[in-house]
Formats: sequence, structure tokens, C-alpha cells
Amino acid sequence: MFRETRTTEQGLFIFLGGMPKGEDPKNAPAHHTPDFYIDESGFKLGVEAMANLTVDYMNMATK
Repeated sequence: MFRETRTTEQGLFIFLGGMPKGEDPKNAPAHHTPDFYIDESGFKLGVEAMANLTVDYMNMATK
């Protein structure tokens, strides 16, 4: 889905992750399964990154 649109439109994908600290990614449950776990400590980083990207993008339009 997202990958196909990148051939016609500009875009950006950021992967933050969400498994418990110290867990082996090979053993972590897949997204959207009953055992899926989100470590909410990454939310702050994600919001800060998105806010900074948005401000940077808006500033590009004014230069």
C-alpha cells in the first residue's frame, strides 16, 4: 500500500518500534495480533519527531 504510492508521490515512513525493552525482536509478537504489546515510552519520541518534521517542512515553504 504505502510502498506503491511512493512511486508517484513523495513520502516518509518512520518506524519507532513498540516491543518491551530487552525483548528479542525475533520472539516479539507481530503487530495487530492478540499478543501484540506497545511500549508507550516511545510515543514522546514519535510526537517530537513528527512535530519537528512538520515545522521543518513548513519552514521550507517560506524560504
